[in-house]
Amino acid sequence: MANIVIKFFIFLPVLIFFVTSCASQKDIIYLNNQLNALYRQSKKDGKRFEKSLKKLEEEIKANESMQREIEKSLNEDKKFLKEDQESLRLHFAQVEADLVEIKDKIQGLTGKVEENSHLLKGTIEEETTKDDAMVSQMKELSSVVDELKSRIEKIESSLSFKPSVNKEMTGLKMALPVQGTLQKDISPPQEKKLTESEVYDRALGLYRDDRYEEAMAGFKNFLKLYPKSDLADNAHFWIGECHRALAKYEEAILAYQRAINGYPKGNKVPAAMLQQAFAFEKIDDKTTANLVLKKLVKNFPKTKEAEIARKRLKQD
Repeated sequence: MANIVIKFFIFLPVLIFFVTSCASQKDIIYLNNQLNALYRQSKKDGKRFEKSLKKLEEEIKANESMQREIEKSLNEDKKFLKEDQESLRLHFAQVEADLVEIKDKIQGLTGKVEENSHLLKGTIEEETTKDDAMVSQMKELSSVVDELKSRIEKIESSLSFKPSVNKEMTGLKMALPVQGTLQKDISPPQEKKLTESEVYDRALGLYRDDRYEEAMAGFKNFLKLYPKSDLADNAHFWIGECHRALAKYEEAILAYQRAINGYPKGNKVPAAMLQQAFAFEKIDDKTTANLVLKKLVKNFPKTKEAEIARKRLKQD
């Protein structure tokens, strides 16, 4: 287009020259033809220019549309990313809160165990003090008997009494425990020597008769006599069952844990975990109860206890 304009301005002075100089008819026709050619060429170039311009405008519009789509997609991605970040933040906050709650529960249980241990220690010391007082009283009584016996012997010797009185006092003296045998006499009566299975079966029988305190004492005695028995894990489990039957759920949880930690391959571990979860529910610790149930399902998936745990978890 620019070339055509330049050519037009080049030929324009020539045209003026020829016109003003009385150019011939032939020259005028030639100039007219040149002007027509320039006009046609300019018109053709103008159309080509308009076509190129239109195409360029279409490309600009297409690019603008694509840019808007990209910006829209980026905005949506930012929105989803923000939502995901918020969801993760809430999730981690909940997990942290659950961990704090579990930690508080564990600390509470630890405090109760320490409190019970302290009370037990105090009870033992109190009983020991009572035993010492009893020993002192028995010593005093023995001294009184010895003194009475000595006086009677003197009177008998002086009055020539028959030895029957002396024998009666000797019997009284023998009926009273002396210092060296006092501890033996006040100790709990020794049971007849039973076999390992007999001791276990006797404790289990007491449990089945709902005599939980006696059953608990029996299982503890069994563990004392046979700590490495194949039935030791069972004994710990039944101690936990006794506590649970007596509504002592914290003590039951600890007893079940001894069976779980002390005998990880024992046959009572799944049952101990299930009952421990139920005990946690009883003290309103649903979170820890569910954690124990999930661990039971994971570690012992094919057991009947795991099936019960799955059903319990579905109820929540």
